[in-house]
Amino acid sequence: MRRALGLILAASLATAAHADPLADLAAAQKATVEAWSKVPFSQQNVVFVSQTSDGYGVYKERDSKVFKPGEPIITYGEPIGYGWKQLPGNLYEMHLIADLDIVDAGGEVLWGKQGYMDTRLQSHKQNMEFKFDMTLTVDGLSAGKYKLHYTLHDMTSGKTSSFDEDFEIASGS
Repeated sequence: MRRALGLILAASLATAAHADPLADLAAAQKATVEAWSKVPFSQQNVVFVSQTSDGYGVYKERDSKVFKPGEPIITYGEPIGYGWKQLPGNLYEMHLIADLDIVDAGGEVLWGKQGYMDTRLQSHKQNMEFKFDMTLTVDGLSAGKYKLHYTLHDMTSGKTSSFDEDFEIASGS
């Protein structure tokens, strides 16, 4: 019995020693794409940043949600759960559109724009690391508290997701 277990263990170790790491990675990537398709379309790591990001996850979060009049308001975020469209030439496309409303403390929409951001990415991979930077310069708002209300549209899947960011315009310049 011990000898049989020893042979099984030796065979298992030999198989593990000869496993193909690239095949294992490809299987894990396939499983990740399958899991991604079950994730609801939404966003993560939405923050105000002090400058446009240098890449996915490469941003400097702003210390405050208070902005001077006319100061650029930059929102960084990472959408998740979006779909890909298969294109000719072994390409995939991801296409997002964002609508934006500025809402005052009483809930009134002061300004809005559909299609504020319209971005596409074509790649040979089903990219899951994608970020957005949306810059808004607001002139003419009185000092006070406001909200940015974003609605993201995944043009591939037809799904939408919304999120808000509270901010304040300081008095003076």
